[in-house]
Formats: sequence, structure tokens, C-alpha cells
Amino acid sequence: MRATLCCVIAILAYAMAPTAVAQQGHPLVGVWLGDWGPSASDRHQVVLELTWMNTTLSGTVNPGEADETPLKVAQLNSSNWTVHLEGDSKDASGKPVKVVIDGQIENLGSAKRSLTGTWTRGGTKGPFKLTRE
Repeated sequence: MRATLCCVIAILAYAMAPTAVAQQGHPLVGVWLGDWGPSASDRHQVVLELTWMNTTLSGTVNPGEADETPLKVAQLNSSNWTVHLEGDSKDASGKPVKVVIDGQIENLGSAKRSLTGTWTRGGTKGPFKLTRE
């Protein structure tokens, strides 16, 4: 009887393992890595860290860097999975620079989903692509 019970538990654990790995919570939560820039030769590496608490999206851009930007506006439209993020960063001289990120989640069901769209930092605008790690 014990051997049968152990076999059943082992089979259930094996069958449920892919399901347990696939469950990752909210589609935006986590660390997103990628780059943005106005051209193919002018790219900037970025890290976006997002959290979701009840109904509130929040996070930071470039966590750990000198110009870390806490998000002041973080909105998700779940009908089409678009995102609007805003924060205030600083330029090299310390003056405030507004950062605006408008994107859409791609490959929503994938663990390696991506976020693509338009990134604006001050007067510079360009496409971005981030992948959730």
C-alpha cells in the first residue's frame, strides 16, 4: 500500500511540475532587461523592475544605477496589454529629465515575454525592447 501511494504521489508531482513552473503571477511583475535608443547605433541598456500589489503597478527604471528612476505613473490596460510608465530621472548635470515608456506585452503566455514600444527620455525618443527575466 505504501509503495502504491508513493508511486501515485511521484506521478502526480511529475505531472504537475510543468504547471507549477508556468505559474508566474502577474504578467508584468519581475525584472525586464533590454535596450532603447533613437537609432540602431545609439542604444542604451536598461533594467525595468515592476511590482504589482492588489491593483497598483509600480517599479523603477535602471535599479541600482546612479540615475535610478522610480515610476510616478504606472498604468496597464489589460484589454490590449498595453503599458504606460512615467518617471523623473536626471541628466549628466543633475537636471530633471522626464522618462515616458509606452509599450505592449508580446508573447503574454511565455515565461520569456517581451515588452516593446516607444521610450522617451527628455527630448530623445526611440524604440525599445525588453525581455522578462
